[in-house]
Amino acid sequence: MWFACLRPLPTTSKFRCSNVFGSKSRQCLPRAVNVKLKPLVRMRSSHSLAERELRSLLPTMEELGLREGDHVTVGMSGGVDSATTLRILREFPIHLDVVFMRNWDPLLSESPPESSLPPSPISLAYSSGSTSNREQNLSPCQWERDWNDVLKVATQVGIPKDSIKLVDLSKEYWSRVFEPAVGVWERGGTPNPDVDCNREIKFGALLDVLPKKDRHFLATGHYGRVAHVPLLSHPGPSKLLRAVDKSKDQTYYLSQMTEQQLSRAILPLGSLLKTDVRRLAEHWGLPNAKKEESMGVCFIGERGKFGDFISQYTSPPESGYLVNLSGERLAEHKGLWYYTIGQRARVANQLKPMFVAKKGVGEKGTDILVVPGSDHPMLLCKSVHTSDFHWIHDTFPRELLVKEPEKVGIQVRHRMNPVGGRIVVGGNVKDVTVEFNDPIVGVSPGQVVAIWHDGWCLGSGVIDGTKCEGENMRGGTG
Repeated sequence: MWFACLRPLPTTSKFRCSNVFGSKSRQCLPRAVNVKLKPLVRMRSSHSLAERELRSLLPTMEELGLREGDHVTVGMSGGVDSATTLRILREFPIHLDVVFMRNWDPLLSESPPESSLPPSPISLAYSSGSTSNREQNLSPCQWERDWNDVLKVATQVGIPKDSIKLVDLSKEYWSRVFEPAVGVWERGGTPNPDVDCNREIKFGALLDVLPKKDRHFLATGHYGRVAHVPLLSHPGPSKLLRAVDKSKDQTYYLSQMTEQQLSRAILPLGSLLKTDVRRLAEHWGLPNAKKEESMGVCFIGERGKFGDFISQYTSPPESGYLVNLSGERLAEHKGLWYYTIGQRARVANQLKPMFVAKKGVGEKGTDILVVPGSDHPMLLCKSVHTSDFHWIHDTFPRELLVKEPEKVGIQVRHRMNPVGGRIVVGGNVKDVTVEFNDPIVGVSPGQVVAIWHDGWCLGSGVIDGTKCEGENMRGGTG
């Protein structure tokens, strides 16, 4: 992922960084016009592919919607996916530059609210990746390692140093992604920051600092496809389509993008299997070809104690209890954000394992309802509602979703098989109810429900109400 991780803030303030993120300064990346790429370094590899096999794997310029002389900025993370993305694009007669996003400044996180420290401007400077001892001590996330991997790959591919940039979008990330997500967790919901990050930061704030020039694109290592050229099956403007590798498809995370954002997006890996991406990276001898894949929420990473991390940023929770259907208090809990709907709750002296069915119950709205068994009716969600559904193309395609319901695919989380269902739109096209053909376990307000038609992503919305077996629609925290 192409961003830096967060470190917990001191507990003396809920949001200690808010006062230092007020700058509205903007700079643009230098245009990639007439960038003279260095000679391509051909690395010997024991995993070389035959020329015919190599060409069969690589997408064509036409498939990606590119033309000779186009300008493409490649968003790199230090991982193998974005590295392979850059190397694929290096095959084409286009102008290339590279950008690495840094979304968290550990020095700013240590600044007290009354600090006079000036806001951190967007940094577009080339750097060797070295940092001060203080910064290394403050940040448990070694984003510098990823930045150095970006430098190694880009240099090997032949990108000049002055075309490799580090962009600091920490204040945008804080205000547009982190603060809203913490607010949802604090209220007991289950947000998806990765969806917000793609809409607001990668294809939002970052696109804003790229030159506003026709035929200037942003390429990433996401697994998905953007059809820029009208196809018989998908006529019209740029469309977001599922990746060929269904196990790696990331269009769920991209489902809040706008049509305008899609028109500037290039996703070269959409036609490849993950195994083929590795093969290409090894064939080209990329420095990070064997680097392990990173997982986890974008700004948290693979932290083991998620609840403890979020607690660094929330107000002290009011006392609450795990309660059963009779209202009996079974145990205290540390905070609503420590639990998700459908999660097993460890409660002693119960005949059957207990699972979280609803949060924010009780007179104070601080209790959590748990039920026996993972197949309890209270866990089986029949439908969800969102009052702010984002249709990528700004309209409800009734003729597709109503006339061809068998082609509808629905997801409420990234790693799940799409399910069928019925889409009901109110008087406002943003007011959407999704009724599942078969109940889904573990659905919570705050999650994102996304809709596809025959592999074409139509959009998504944040769930604000759910309806489970044997109960009426419920909203709030789930």
